[in-house]
Amino acid sequence: MPPSTHFLPLLAGLFLLGTPLARAQSIPFSKEKFTIDKDGLKLAQRELALGDHEFAADPARFGAALPHYLRAQKFNPNNAALNAKIGECYLHSSTKQAALDYLQKSQQLDATAEPKLHYLLARALHLSGQWTAAIKEYEQARPVAADATSDDVAVTTDDLAQRVRECHRGQQLQAHPVRVLLENAGPAINSPMSDYAPLISADESVLLLTSRRVGSTGGQLDSEGDGMLEDIYQSDWTGTTWGPARNLGAPINTAQHDATVGLSADGQHLLVYSEDNEGDIYEANLLGNTWSKPKSLGSRLNTKFTESSACYSPDGKYLYFVSDRPDGNRGGRDIYRLELEARTPAENLGPVINSPYDEEGVFMHPDGKTLYFSSKGHDSMGGYDIFKSTLNAKGQWSEPENLGWPINSPDDDVYFVMGASGQHAYYSSNQPDGQGSKDIY
Repeated sequence: MPPSTHFLPLLAGLFLLGTPLARAQSIPFSKEKFTIDKDGLKLAQRELALGDHEFAADPARFGAALPHYLRAQKFNPNNAALNAKIGECYLHSSTKQAALDYLQKSQQLDATAEPKLHYLLARALHLSGQWTAAIKEYEQARPVAADATSDDVAVTTDDLAQRVRECHRGQQLQAHPVRVLLENAGPAINSPMSDYAPLISADESVLLLTSRRVGSTGGQLDSEGDGMLEDIYQSDWTGTTWGPARNLGAPINTAQHDATVGLSADGQHLLVYSEDNEGDIYEANLLGNTWSKPKSLGSRLNTKFTESSACYSPDGKYLYFVSDRPDGNRGGRDIYRLELEARTPAENLGPVINSPYDEEGVFMHPDGKTLYFSSKGHDSMGGYDIFKSTLNAKGQWSEPENLGWPINSPDDDVYFVMGASGQHAYYSSNQPDGQGSKDIY
């Protein structure tokens, strides 16, 4: 035998390693692939079917589907379509960062298993601040039509272009961070569940917040799987630290969603979100040390559409609020101003403030002219970013200014409020160092 023939098996092995056959492949949930553990396969198939039922609902119940999918994935971790669905569920959760590993694995197993995989993977990379890799995936993604069987919305060419712009903006902002000390408010305020929408008294002695932690008044889990129904909590400043947040109880909290919205400058009037009529804003008054039962602020503010957040002007004359009402609306949710003692309708703040995308979490600074709000438009780096705009003597708003990195992140940064001193601000964000889901910083 010629000496060279001794190398043939080795060469054949090297060529085999370079072929698709040697790469990880997607494994279906079939009897042919799992001939030994038939009982385990049946249980996994059942979990997969239960997950698919929730996933295909209208609207899709991603939070309810996720635990079923995770149990099925524990039996068979190498199914590309399942990993993609788990990743998509996480992208619709408050722990979006968990999506990346599953979507990358799906792509490794079978990049064709999910038509939206490039887009979903791009979203996960975007949310983790991997700007260049996210741009690459967005550029490979294709527009996706809306799914009539679920709440999936269309991903248009304009959407993809907007995402790429957000990534470029994120690169720019991260390269020039603002000088700020950013601290998690800590376990006395934040819980393993979502905590958000802080309100601070003018002297910064009282912090009100919304939480989905265990112990809610109604004791009910949210149908979308995001913890308990919302309740309002209060934390008091002890002089050195924030005291443990306590549930305000009735009459502020009910068996439904109850969330913090706004607090008057004197701390005597509390705006509360109620899920009535698709979302209305109510007002409670402080009577001694007790809050009154919240009451609707009337039809000039509340409509059959959603009114989600609001704030008083420092002088109490105006109410700034967010609504998705169609009157003069530029995007999904816009910011409006209502003169409380007048009879005129609320006015849309116009195209300088309101973008073609959603606005949320409005707050007027104690100076009476600086408006802080969150937007998915303008020059956001992704999700809601916090912006500020100043009202001049002519009643004109300045071009909104992004508060920058690290205050803003690729995920939602919203519900920004500031104490009268101007030294401390509080807002909600989903940061890697969080106590759980959304946290207050």
